[in-house]
Amino acid sequence: MSTSKIDRLVQMVNQVSLNMSSNGSEEQVSMQVSGHLAKFWSPPMKSLVSDYAEDENIGLTAISRKAITHLATLQSLN
Repeated sequence: MSTSKIDRLVQMVNQVSLNMSSNGSEEQVSMQVSGHLAKFWSPPMKSLVSDYAEDENIGLTAISRKAITHLATLQSLN
């Protein structure tokens, strides 16, 4: 996948995180973001962004990184 696709997904998940940031603590919001991604993102989108969960240089916010890490864990269980 191209770099522009992951850049766009990072931008999108950061936007979701920002929109939900007033919904509670960082942990609560990261779980809400993870649930949103699990529910509304396509499997290829979830897979690609999960592949980059540990990459600290792609621009994920702290909430987004926690959400992606949780999403990756959920995907590994399925």
